[in-house]
Amino acid sequence: MDKRAAAKRIEKLRKEIWRLNHAYFIEDRSDVSEDVRDALKKELKELEDHFPDLMTPDSPTQRVGAPLDGRLPKVRHITPKESLQDAFSMDDLIDWVDQMRRSLGEEKKMFEFVCELKIDGLNISLVYERRGDQFVFHRAVTRGNGIEGEDVTHAVRTIESIPLHIQISRTTSPVRFLEIGGEVYMTKSSLEKLNASLPDDEKFANPRNAAAGSVRQLDPKVAAGRGLRLFCYAVDGEGAERLGLTSQSDVLTWLKDHDLPTNTEWKICRTTEQVQKIYDSFHKRRDDLPYDIDGVVIKVNDRDLQRNLGSTAKAPRWARAWKFPAEERAARILDIQLQVGRTGAITPVAHLTPTHIAGTTVTRATLHNADEIARLDVRIGDTVIVRKAGDIIPEVKEVLKNLRPASARVFRYPAHCPSCGTSLIRPEGEVVHRCPNQKCGAARQERIEHFVSRYAFNIEGCGKETVEALLKQGLISDPADIFFLGAEDLAELPLFKEKKTENLLQSIERAKRVPLDRFMFALGIRHIGRETAELLARRIAWPDTSLTTLIHTLQKFTMEELACINGIGPVVAESLLSWIKEEDNRALLHKFENAGVIALSLEGSSAAQVFTGKTFVLTGTLATIGREEAKKLIKERGGKVAGSVSKKTDYVVQGENPGSKLEDAKKLEVKVISEAEFERMLNNGRMS
Repeated sequence: MDKRAAAKRIEKLRKEIWRLNHAYFIEDRSDVSEDVRDALKKELKELEDHFPDLMTPDSPTQRVGAPLDGRLPKVRHITPKESLQDAFSMDDLIDWVDQMRRSLGEEKKMFEFVCELKIDGLNISLVYERRGDQFVFHRAVTRGNGIEGEDVTHAVRTIESIPLHIQISRTTSPVRFLEIGGEVYMTKSSLEKLNASLPDDEKFANPRNAAAGSVRQLDPKVAAGRGLRLFCYAVDGEGAERLGLTSQSDVLTWLKDHDLPTNTEWKICRTTEQVQKIYDSFHKRRDDLPYDIDGVVIKVNDRDLQRNLGSTAKAPRWARAWKFPAEERAARILDIQLQVGRTGAITPVAHLTPTHIAGTTVTRATLHNADEIARLDVRIGDTVIVRKAGDIIPEVKEVLKNLRPASARVFRYPAHCPSCGTSLIRPEGEVVHRCPNQKCGAARQERIEHFVSRYAFNIEGCGKETVEALLKQGLISDPADIFFLGAEDLAELPLFKEKKTENLLQSIERAKRVPLDRFMFALGIRHIGRETAELLARRIAWPDTSLTTLIHTLQKFTMEELACINGIGPVVAESLLSWIKEEDNRALLHKFENAGVIALSLEGSSAAQVFTGKTFVLTGTLATIGREEAKKLIKERGGKVAGSVSKKTDYVVQGENPGSKLEDAKKLEVKVISEAEFERMLNNGRMS
C-alpha cells in the first residue's frame, strides 16, 4: 500500500474505531465484538508504524503514552474546585430550600432541580484547548485540594470513552480552555476481574479505591488495562456561559451531544417530594447498578439562580449531595482506648472485632467524647451497631443491650493523659477533654505526622512508621528537625537502605520551598484548616523573605483586623494570635528559617487591600477579564463578591448582555461601573 492509500485507510479506520468506541462506551451498545475492535486497532497501528509521519496525537493508538519517571506533577486548576455539602434526610433538604429562598429574598420561590446519581469514584477535570472550530484534549487533573491537583493526563487519556477533540461552531464565544468536570469510576465487574489477577494483599476493597489507584499509576499501560470509565456532568468556569448553556440540564445535554460520556439517569424535579421519590428509587436499585453510587446530587437547574446563590468558602449554595444511609453492621467492642490528637484533644476509640462495612474492613470506631460514651452507655464487651458517618468515618451508633454479657466492663474516663500522664482539662463550653502539655509525646507525633502529610509539606516517604522511628531514635523532637536530617541519621533507622534514604532526603529538600497557605496549615494551629489557611495566606502581605518577618507580620495583627477578614472570624483570630504569642512557637519558626525553609507568597496575597469592606456584584459577560478572574481579583484585594444585589452592595460591575441585576442596581441606586472602570480601579489601587 502506498502512502496515499495508507492515509485514506488510516482516516477510515480512525473514524470507524471512534464510532465503535462511542457505541460501546457511550451508548452501551456492542455493534461488533471486542475482538473485532482490537483487530481494527491492530491494523491501524501497523499502518502508523509503517508510515510514522501519518500518526497524529489524537489517533486511537496514542491513548497510552510513556510511563512517568517520578511522582505525579501538581497543576493549579483554572477554576477552583468546590466540594458538595451533604444532606442526610428530607428535613435537611427542606432546610436547604428554605435557606436558598431567604438568600434570594423570595420566601415563596419555586425551584426546578436536576437530580443526578452520585458516582462513587475519583473527581477529575478534563481540560480542552480551543484550536479553530474544535477543542483538543489538553490535560486531566484530579480535584486535589481544590486549588491544585495532580496531573493524571497520561492515565486518563487511556479511557477510550473520552473524545480527544470536541467539534464546535466557529460562532461560539471565544474561550481558550474548556474545563469538563467528571468522575472516573470502575464497574463492579471490572473490579472483580482486576482483583482476580492480584495477590490477596494487593486486592482493592471497592471500585472507588481501584479507580483512584489506577488513575495514579505512573505507567499508563497499567491504567489502560483496568477498564476505567468516566461520567461527565459539568462545564466549569465561564465555559457554560460562553457556550450559551443556561441550565444544568442544558449542560448535560450538550455533553452528551458532543460525545462526552454522561450518566443518562438524571431527572428534572420541581418539588422536594419528587426529589425524594428519585432518591428512594435509586436507594432500592443501588445494588443492581453496574457501578457504585453513594447518594443523589441535587442541583438548582437555572444557572442564573446558581450565580445569584453563589458559594460558601467550601461549597456551592445551590447544590446538595443527599447521601444514602451509612451501611451498618454489628460488632463487639474488645477494648476502648484513648487517642491523643495533634491539638491535645483526647478521643476515645472502640477496638472492634473485624467488620466489613461499605467496602472496607473496620477494626476501630470513634466514640467521640466522654459525654457520648455516657449517652450510649457503651461498655467493653458490648455488641454495638457500627456505621460509617457520611460513608467515611466509622462510629458506634447504638448498643444492643440485650446482647450485653455479664462480663461487660464500664469504661472509666481517666483523669490523666495516657501518653504523658498530665492531668486532662475540659475547657468550659467544650465536650472534648484535652492534654495541655505542649510536649506530650503522642500529641507531638500527631503534629509531626500532620506536618509531613499530603496537604501540608507533603514529604513523601515520611509516613507514620518513619516518624515514629525518628522520634524513638531521638533524631527529631519537632517538625523543623526533619530538615536537619542527613544520610547518616537515616542509616540508623530499620529498613532504610540507600535508595529509600536518597528518596526521602530529596523529598525533604523539595519541601523546603512551600506555599504560605500549606505552611500555615502544616503548623497545626487549632481551627486553621486548609481553606482557612489559604484565606489567611492571601491576606498576609508576604514578600517571600524570612520567617522572622512572618513572626513580626502576625504579631502586628489585632483581633479586630483578623476577625473582619471574610471567612476568618473571632475564633480563628484568637487561636492564631494565641499561637504566635507562645515563645516556643516563635522559636519553632526561627528554627525552620535556620533550616532553609522558605514560605512562598500566593498569587495576589500582597495586593493592596483597597476593596476591604466593599461588596461587588458582577452581571453580564466580562469580555476582557472574565468573571472568575474578576472574582479572584476582588477577593485578593479584600473585597466580597455577592450573587445578588442588595442595599449592602457597593458596586455592580456591568459586562456585555447584563441580566436582571442591572435593573436591581438601578432600583436600589447602587453604583454601576463598566469593566473598563473596574480595571482602572484595579490599576490605580483606589476606589472609584
